[in-house]
Amino acid sequence: MSQRKPLQPAVSDEEGIGYQARTRERAKRAERTKTRIKQGKVIDHKGLRGIVATPIGPNWIVAVDQEFWICGVSGVVDVPHTSTMIVVGDVVWIEPEQDRTELGDLSANIVKVEPRITVLSRKAAGKAQKEQVLVANVEQLGIVMSATLPDYNKRLIDRYLIAADKGDLEPFIVINKMDLIDPQYYRDFEDDLHVYIEQLALPVIFLSAKSGTGMQQLQDILAGRSTLLTGPSGVGKSSMINRFTDARQRVGAISEKYEKGRHTTTASLVIPLPGGGIVVDSPGIREFGIFELEAGELPFYFEEFTPYAAHCKFAPCSHTHEPNCAVKAAVKAGEIDEERYVSYLNLKETL
Repeated sequence: MSQRKPLQPAVSDEEGIGYQARTRERAKRAERTKTRIKQGKVIDHKGLRGIVATPIGPNWIVAVDQEFWICGVSGVVDVPHTSTMIVVGDVVWIEPEQDRTELGDLSANIVKVEPRITVLSRKAAGKAQKEQVLVANVEQLGIVMSATLPDYNKRLIDRYLIAADKGDLEPFIVINKMDLIDPQYYRDFEDDLHVYIEQLALPVIFLSAKSGTGMQQLQDILAGRSTLLTGPSGVGKSSMINRFTDARQRVGAISEKYEKGRHTTTASLVIPLPGGGIVVDSPGIREFGIFELEAGELPFYFEEFTPYAAHCKFAPCSHTHEPNCAVKAAVKAGEIDEERYVSYLNLKETL
């Protein structure tokens, strides 16, 4: 999917006042957050630079080269953003402590978080418009679904694609558990996902983590890159990663010592890949609300609408109820995928 900034829709004076008020309120909230995260203190960063691998209670496991440190947050932390303070994938500076933890691991404090290059965010739980940053500094978003048990969810795929576009991530789709499908029906899956393969030109990988079929194609797309693998529970993300490396077990073993056996897929986990690159294995997500998406922006994230939208009678056009809407005509003519259009309508109702 091409990276783009959505066009700003035309608004009436009344709508414009409302939009400006919301913008001012967001700015006020950001300023209040800045006062809580002190940025005035100069910190001498002669410590170690690493990447946040996973949370453990109130602390974090930070990977520095091939070592893992148990890191707390105390005193003043130099933070360049106003959203979620520390997330998996953040590049941080840590100051080692002399004593190890009670369980014998290396111990340090996080003193600085570097600016984030990319983020995957969603709307935090609750009615208020609050951003929850899930992962930082990954280049790619692998949207993992399964052919069955559970069936893939195209509406959830569409939500992920919008979040990837907003966060400047390159998306691709993985359909796992193809070993559970009779080979004579493989083509049906390709046809059902044709809008992503053909119109959006996204890489779509059909594979089986169990048999290994298609795993080389996934390995090729992960090589040397930083990638978040996300999707619903039960689609086999961890099984795919375990075919490449045992690093998941190594990091997970440290986490489990402090989480008293709690399963590590309850939190995102950074996993280095042999030969370069990292994968972030994230817990299964049932809901994915998109943060700060205005109804007027939504059509621009359905890029197959764009060639037709210019021919709508009204501008801006919501592509829902207006007469002489070229997008609706294209759906009726079969030129725009009907399921994608229904997905658009469902998303619009939530905004």
